[in-house]
Amino acid sequence: MADERESRRIRAQLRVAAGLWSGAQKESIPADRFLSRYFFHHRKKTGARDRRFLSETIFGAFRHKSFLEAWLESGRGFAQPSPEGAERDVLFCSLAAAKEHLIGKEFFDGTGLLEGVYEALQDQILPEGCAGLPEDEKHALLYSFPLWLVKRWRERYGAEKAEKLCSCFLSRPRPILRTNTLKTTREKLIGALCRMGVKAEAAPRSPFGVILRERRNVLDSPAFRDGWFELQDEGSQLVCLKMDAKPGETVWDVCAGGGGKSLMLAAMMENKGRIVATDLRGYKLDELKKRAKRAGAFNIFPVNLDRMSELAVARKGFDRILVDAPCSGTGTMGRNPDAKWRIDETWFARLHEEQAGILEKALPYLKKNGKLYYATCSLEPVENETLVEEVLAKHPELRCVPCGDAGERFFALWPPESGTDGFFLATMEKT
Repeated sequence: MADERESRRIRAQLRVAAGLWSGAQKESIPADRFLSRYFFHHRKKTGARDRRFLSETIFGAFRHKSFLEAWLESGRGFAQPSPEGAERDVLFCSLAAAKEHLIGKEFFDGTGLLEGVYEALQDQILPEGCAGLPEDEKHALLYSFPLWLVKRWRERYGAEKAEKLCSCFLSRPRPILRTNTLKTTREKLIGALCRMGVKAEAAPRSPFGVILRERRNVLDSPAFRDGWFELQDEGSQLVCLKMDAKPGETVWDVCAGGGGKSLMLAAMMENKGRIVATDLRGYKLDELKKRAKRAGAFNIFPVNLDRMSELAVARKGFDRILVDAPCSGTGTMGRNPDAKWRIDETWFARLHEEQAGILEKALPYLKKNGKLYYATCSLEPVENETLVEEVLAKHPELRCVPCGDAGERFFALWPPESGTDGFFLATMEKT
């Protein structure tokens, strides 16, 4: 009886997931925001267990989209012809949940999927009908990436390196926390997590980073409510560390967004000095204000971007300016798998122009001997090296300060090697 109840519960979850999957594909907003909105509106009916199942199913569906579609289209292993409409969405979500190990083969009795397909999904085997496809098309289906992006990466990196990148993005990154040193130490944070039953360990490169060895809702913990940590990828933390911001300095975080980097800089500066935070999307600063209060960060000052010229600190010039520019996000597709299906090849030229415009507006506020840090979470040269070289050629008053770990001109994180999101950083000094 208990097994039957559990089976009914999972089938009900799959029907809900199917509706969410249909909606998430139509929405222009990222999948995490789409799901957050759904969970907020259905908070009385959706418990933590349901939220986990639905989230992981939808993210798994985006992560393995074309691979799972290839199995649906093949028809092999199905007890009945592949259904249409809502029934097809339920079957697709069943495949996604199986791929994410959320359901076992014993739950497939009512889905139309035969047991043999379950092993093929886990072993990442394409249907037999795909054997004769060109290598780039098989690559796109196997790792679930748009064909145009696979071709782009294979041309730039070569087939082997491009395959490693796509394969890396199939693995869901482990959650990374950043210790808020305004409130505690990394050792105390790890101890507090262990007492909660959460397995955690120190991150290998960031002295503030903590890796969770399992996915747990740590955002509902006393440690989070007390401001002991924030969720922040280790790569993002390393970018902040490269800035080496000192107590008492003036810093402008031009594209602050929700404020992850502003909060880390505030801790590095020991709450001394001033961080001016702006964003093209003003509503993002409301979230930063809440986070700063929880973190005990009192040297962050959110400001309307249009009023920068009115600030005395801006007229004097900043010691450091961070432009964490809006970008394609190609370095974060492991963490945000829906992004690879929203991106368009025409974005790169538009983003290049937008990024250059932001840098041009920021440069007049950089004081003599001040440093400007240009960062993206993109892997694309047109958004990174090419753009920086153009800026340097246009502004002889700037010089490039090498910031790579081994003295390279730029700092770059390659996900298959770094185990982080992909990041790029250039440092320019006003001489």
